[in-house]
Amino acid sequence: MKWMAVLLCLSGIQPAMADSAFVDFDLGWIYPQKLGAMTFDRVEKYDTEALGYSIFYKKDGFYSAEVSVFNLGREAIADGYKAADVSMLFDSVETAHKKEEKEGQISSVRKRGAPEIPNKGDIRFANTIFQYLEPRVAEGNTKSIPRINSVYVTAAHNNFFKVQFRFDMANGKAATAMSKQLITQLIQTIKSVNTEEEVLIAACDALINNPSDYAGRIASRKIWAKAQAMGELNIYTHLFVWPEGYNKPKNADLLTMGYFAGMLKVVIPQGLESGGEPEGFAAMLQAYSNMRTREDIEVIPQLDEWAKHPDKKALFEELLFAPAEE
Repeated sequence: MKWMAVLLCLSGIQPAMADSAFVDFDLGWIYPQKLGAMTFDRVEKYDTEALGYSIFYKKDGFYSAEVSVFNLGREAIADGYKAADVSMLFDSVETAHKKEEKEGQISSVRKRGAPEIPNKGDIRFANTIFQYLEPRVAEGNTKSIPRINSVYVTAAHNNFFKVQFRFDMANGKAATAMSKQLITQLIQTIKSVNTEEEVLIAACDALINNPSDYAGRIASRKIWAKAQAMGELNIYTHLFVWPEGYNKPKNADLLTMGYFAGMLKVVIPQGLESGGEPEGFAAMLQAYSNMRTREDIEVIPQLDEWAKHPDKKALFEELLFAPAEE
């Protein structure tokens, strides 16, 4: 790649980023930014490889989903909701609820129902519903709110796939529609066969959307490797305005990865060796804004100002061709 101060050609800013939140590079799965109308929150990768990872989604403080993928160290796992150890996974959820009950976090835990979701198809989930009361403080008073944890389990691609969808019982009607959408999306994810190009583009979106989360950091490795292999990509040092005389703040390198991600989203689909600089600039600013929302990077006043500009391409051209300061 080339670190330069002069641009030879300009392209247009691409449409808004896709909704990719996290890419499992081993399985080739792309998780969306929204799942069952809930918004991606974070990914947790566990230290023990057998425990895999969990992806968290939430909405309005009343709905949440935890999607976990793991193999428990098993060398061979049969596909489907009837796989061995599926019942054990439900038992583990029940044990966790009983522990929460003993510690006073919840009360009146009940288990009910064991259908298959959906009732036909080549990928189906076993389902068990846990009902309990959760204390909630409102206007100075504590009330016990009936809650549901609807747990779905299946096995695919030598991994267990467990979903815990939690919501207030009073919101059951809306939650039913959300759960159908959630399971439909997850089935599509499990069945998907994505090309190497599609996975890399999704990784670019995941990094821009959530740079400092595990999702962004794991994506940055793929983006950096690809950028290094493309020697004609241009990047401009004067667009990276670290405070205090270019002393880089924590996580600033992720802004550089955001710049590369924006460029790769342009050049890879078009089969180009270079280009995408305005898009890279816009992606860097979006990555910065997303990190600022999470307070994952210190304030950089110049980037704050640029991020508010309504026309990122025009701003890029203005900054690129501005006379150098003496």
